[in-house]
Amino acid sequence: MNEILFDGKMAYLSCGFGIALFDTEKLEIKDTYIIGPNGTNLEVLQFAVTDSLYYAATPIGLYKCRRDLLPNNYQNWKLITNGIPSGYYANVLVFNNTVLAAYSPFKESGITDKDTIFSLKNNNTWEVFQYHSFPYVVKKLKDLGNTLFFADNFGSLFLNTSWQNIAYITQYETFATYPSDAIVKDQAFWIADLGYGLIKTGGSSPFYKPTFIQTNGINRSNVANIDIRNGKIVTAAIFIDSGGGATYSREGANVSENGDWSYLGKAGQVANSIVDQCHVLFDKKDPSRLWVSSWVQGLIEFKNNEVIKIHDGTNTGGAMEAILPNWWRVSGKDMDEEGNLWFAVSDVTKYLSVKKTNGTFQNFSFDGAARFVRKVLCDQNGQVWILHERDQGLTVAKFNKSSSNYSVQSYKVLNKNVGSGNLGSNSVYSIVEDLDGKIWVGTSAGIRIFSSPSTILSGGPVDGEPIKIVQDGNVELLLDAEVVTCIDIDAANNKWVGTIAGGVYCFSSDGQRQLFHFTADNSSLYSNEIVDLKVNGKTGDVYIASSIGLQSYKNVIIDGEENYSGIYAYPNPVKPNYTGYVYVTGLVDNSVVKIADEYGNFVWETKSQGGRIEWPLKTFAGNKVSSGVYIVYAATTTAELKAVTKVLVMN
Repeated sequence: MNEILFDGKMAYLSCGFGIALFDTEKLEIKDTYIIGPNGTNLEVLQFAVTDSLYYAATPIGLYKCRRDLLPNNYQNWKLITNGIPSGYYANVLVFNNTVLAAYSPFKESGITDKDTIFSLKNNNTWEVFQYHSFPYVVKKLKDLGNTLFFADNFGSLFLNTSWQNIAYITQYETFATYPSDAIVKDQAFWIADLGYGLIKTGGSSPFYKPTFIQTNGINRSNVANIDIRNGKIVTAAIFIDSGGGATYSREGANVSENGDWSYLGKAGQVANSIVDQCHVLFDKKDPSRLWVSSWVQGLIEFKNNEVIKIHDGTNTGGAMEAILPNWWRVSGKDMDEEGNLWFAVSDVTKYLSVKKTNGTFQNFSFDGAARFVRKVLCDQNGQVWILHERDQGLTVAKFNKSSSNYSVQSYKVLNKNVGSGNLGSNSVYSIVEDLDGKIWVGTSAGIRIFSSPSTILSGGPVDGEPIKIVQDGNVELLLDAEVVTCIDIDAANNKWVGTIAGGVYCFSSDGQRQLFHFTADNSSLYSNEIVDLKVNGKTGDVYIASSIGLQSYKNVIIDGEENYSGIYAYPNPVKPNYTGYVYVTGLVDNSVVKIADEYGNFVWETKSQGGRIEWPLKTFAGNKVSSGVYIVYAATTTAELKAVTKVLVMN
């Protein structure tokens, strides 16, 4: 649905197939208008009504239909060719007894200097509505009652009924604008901005100071990277493409704790002066410490959400190599079990650095090549994996830490060739170590698994294994046609996989079974272009960063507990007409859970994956359980730990 026009109790819905007439009182579709050539579906971008005519803006032109004719007959719709060009019309509306139509070659083919607003008054001649003396791109036309809102590529224009400019808002203080919608209320302009969320302002900057309305979420829709530790969430906003160019954006990190989001880049904060913050990582030893990478300014150290130090090549003993004077491209990072922080400095020969637990820094080169790096992983074997997207494979290295001056003990640069890594592709995007200690690597040709990573540098197999699946009788390689941008695991060792164009997959622990596949078409996923994802083990939520924004999926699997001290069932009581699940949480991983009625008859049984199970309120036979009190018994597989809880069901 593109737009809605209200006319009394009726609403005209501009849709991808045409126009739907909706009765807002009876909540039903009264009619549909299919207006395309020969009665075919034609997308309507906006619909307008005058005393005598209907108008429809479409990708192939501006259509009209007389109101004394049946609008559900396509033959009554005529393409307007007199006085205006044919082509893509993004908007049409009636304001101040004048029809305004937005002709947009930009939306049709990307031409940037031909967009034009045409006006028609009293059914006379179409004229160019001239309010700019320079080229612009039409983004939105909207009637706000006594105000006309027009969004273009420069900002938000507001006109009154005398066609006078009330305000032309082209910046919020020093920030560029990306308006998508607006209303006028309480003598203020409320602007929905694609970059900065909801803005309230009295007029143009610098005469009026804008107010950024803080909702409980991230500051902007941009998310490049997510980290989660002990239920606390942090996101970085700036995605650096494989070309490596800087954006010089000052957008900061966002942190969520106990459901409340905080923005770490507000004006006046030190973090607001740091550009291209592209990667975030919570300290694994100190929960109050956060590490943020800047693609330009080095490694940023936060304590309690405040910057306490900026580490770069000038204060680390030269342990960060600059690609240009005063330009340190710090990107991915990870912390090993000892607390050493390993981080990438991209596009230089010494592309791996470490901040050791004693506070000193050191950097390393391997084969003398300068490589692009976005991600780093420290595995449980003490090895560091460094990923290279730009068709350069991956580096895996082990270090001698017997002295304060670390040295490279051994390393390999793996690639797509059999015998040298068998990665399937040299463009490597993602990596995770699963609960079994296996390394899963995502490339532009799907997934490879290193089942014995500890032997790679000691004479063992160096080739990753593809996941072979049988589909329609044929043996195929899992996701071999997908670019795998991110991988994470849940408490059941299931693999959550994000792709560049195919949405989100969830596979069983061995990759043989597809448990879920979410796309923008079959779910509420914003976009099929997934940038990053991360599992919150405490809640089960899978946080997904797409090209459009951040959202989460409620997964039933959560981390297991050490004991049953926190076991409970919910909802409890179960009220009549409830059709969902009852959840039992606070379980030890792999708990045996049995449910019995008040007479001791067992009605259901399962084994937990992680710390929570779901009961569909059914018996072994699949029948709905009767009203009553049900006892939940939970125990570890050895029965060393046991627990009981109850739930009341009212049907």
